[in-house]
Amino acid sequence: MKRRSNPFVRVLLLSALCLLPAQAAAAAQAHAASSEQLLNAFDGTIRDFDAARILWAANDGSTLWLHDRLNGGDAKIYDASGTDTLVGPAKLSASGVVYNVNTRTGVWPPASTVYAWANGAAAPIGSGEDVKRVTDGGTVAVLTKHTVDLATGQAREPGYDKADSAGGTAVYTAPSGPLQTLALFRALPGGGAEQLAAPSAKVTQWFGWTLGYYGPLTDGGSILYRELVVLNNYHDMKWALRLRGADGAVTTLALNPWAKGNYYVPNDDYRLNGGWVAYTAYHKEPNSWSLYVRSPQGTEKTAFEAPAGWSFSATQLRIDELAPDGTVAFTFNGKSELYDTKTDKVVGTAGGSSAYQYREHAFAGGGDASARYGVWYRVSGGSLYAVRP
Repeated sequence: MKRRSNPFVRVLLLSALCLLPAQAAAAAQAHAASSEQLLNAFDGTIRDFDAARILWAANDGSTLWLHDRLNGGDAKIYDASGTDTLVGPAKLSASGVVYNVNTRTGVWPPASTVYAWANGAAAPIGSGEDVKRVTDGGTVAVLTKHTVDLATGQAREPGYDKADSAGGTAVYTAPSGPLQTLALFRALPGGGAEQLAAPSAKVTQWFGWTLGYYGPLTDGGSILYRELVVLNNYHDMKWALRLRGADGAVTTLALNPWAKGNYYVPNDDYRLNGGWVAYTAYHKEPNSWSLYVRSPQGTEKTAFEAPAGWSFSATQLRIDELAPDGTVAFTFNGKSELYDTKTDKVVGTAGGSSAYQYREHAFAGGGDASARYGVWYRVSGGSLYAVRP
């Protein structure tokens, strides 16, 4: 295991936090170019991080490590030595780590198990699926087909498509009605579910695809999802991106090519945070994709326009992060950029396998008071940088 830590990490981290509180992000992002400071470097790949911890894996997926940013200590979470497995997706939780152990390519039968690690012990919480993210303050693991309460171990298998959870609210899609098209549901805290919407489709499937809703995301208020619809007397099939507000009103944001298929997915192509929405949309003329940012009040700005001529069925445009003030990080054709919605400027650019990421850190104040600070970072392989746009 090789790692390198900047001896001024703690001082720099605290100074970065003070320089970039969420309330002052707009003022700090007035510069056209960002400045960076290397915080940590590992001989591997960073999988996740927060103010106190960094989760990283060896480049070959053989080991998974948890690094303490405050005291420099390391804990080995998983070691695949002598097995036919490797580390898959991995995320930090409030109590520890949620990670996948997958069989190596070529091993039959393929297998995938999700584990929750805390206080030095790991327990399986899912089989045959992957961990997608950890929400609700690090207490709920969202797997491919389940949500798992990490405190109680309670698992829900709510529906057909990926579930999402925020603020104690889990949303998902599942077959419903005589046609068994995919409807939108909200899981109730005490058990059971509430159907929020049913698609208007008159047939169950078209070209082998079940019509209805897919890939829901929620921030606890609004719900963002895509609907597979047929148009023009069944001559066209499209992905309609819908935004459902807390009041139940639905707005259609985009109609994108069905041919993009499973590649038009949550988080990579559309995101939701605190009422802000970032999403990609295709334009037949001039045959290109654009990235838009929509405010909670409904105002939209164009964050990026791809050059004309990019295939409608595949694009190198990907959303990496959306902050609660509307600042969005994205990658196009191998270049990562950071766009500030308030100033309408790109305030950071990086090449290679980099991605800008946003974190909020809480610090205790006097009495019961606490302060929250928003900080931008850049992750490049095994290196973590503090970013000051």
